[in-house]
Amino acid sequence: MLPSTKQSLLASVKRTYPILAVTTFCMTRSALPDMHVTTLPKHPKCTVASFDRPALHSPRDPRFFGAKCDGMTDDTAAFQKAMDAGDVIVPARTCVIGHTVTIKVGNRRMECAKGAVLKRSVSGAHSMFLYDAADGLMLNNSIVGCTFEGANSPKPVVDWDAPGHWDIPVETSNNVSNFYLAGNTFRQFFGQSMFQTGGANGGNGDRVVFNTFENCPLYGPVFVGHRNGYVGYNKIIGCTAGVENDHATDNTGGNVFECNQVTSGEAPGWITGGVHGGLGTNYSGNIVRYNVVRGEHTGILIEHQGRGRNAKYLENDCGGGCKMR
Repeated sequence: MLPSTKQSLLASVKRTYPILAVTTFCMTRSALPDMHVTTLPKHPKCTVASFDRPALHSPRDPRFFGAKCDGMTDDTAAFQKAMDAGDVIVPARTCVIGHTVTIKVGNRRMECAKGAVLKRSVSGAHSMFLYDAADGLMLNNSIVGCTFEGANSPKPVVDWDAPGHWDIPVETSNNVSNFYLAGNTFRQFFGQSMFQTGGANGGNGDRVVFNTFENCPLYGPVFVGHRNGYVGYNKIIGCTAGVENDHATDNTGGNVFECNQVTSGEAPGWITGGVHGGLGTNYSGNIVRYNVVRGEHTGILIEHQGRGRNAKYLENDCGGGCKMR
């Protein structure tokens, strides 16, 4: 998502809310959190109450590669070595990721023990975890059960002219497909999004489920150039969730946003099947359904530039101050 499109969406929000639009270590899987998730208050058609976690293959603890996970030392290099080596289990400590860990292979899975925190101590001009397919294809990467904590304030500071607008905890680039993001918590980053796909071919079939996205300058999860993705059963608090392409020719369609709970926090909360993206962008293949949107400064963004290429919106529960526009 390019800065100009971010500003376009911010402008839409501002029109409605002008004030707010601003050594060896071992760990068994028994040490990991139970993945049963209590059902969210939601639409009666939403009946799923938990998710499965992908199997890990010979997972590594980043401390084996030199991570301190003391809440102060930059553990980026150790995490890079651990991710290069294979699947990763993050210990129940605070690990600082001050730069970018880049993953260039598929089937690389990361899971966190209960109490693990992946922390950004400053606003940076780069992602924490970047999955980059370059000119190829990457499949079946995943992140499960982690808490991502940024350096922004609870009421997020928004400055799209500063490098920190790229302070994104998890980003995929080009054809990264079947990415699985489940049971994580994201809060208080400077970046334009918490999870973002990217590129004209931004992948296919990602699943974003049972996460909490809280207090975002703009997006929690956003699909850019992505097809057949699924965003469901997430708590979206003071964040937007949706689709926003950079160009009319970027891939989109088949994306489903359902059974999410959207509320305002220290910023507005919105959901959309597609906004902006340039003249001629067609979001009509995306569906937004069965979401519960509640509270002042929340809403469902329906219109894509008023040109009849909107996503489909079905049986969403918009109340308690929620706006449809």
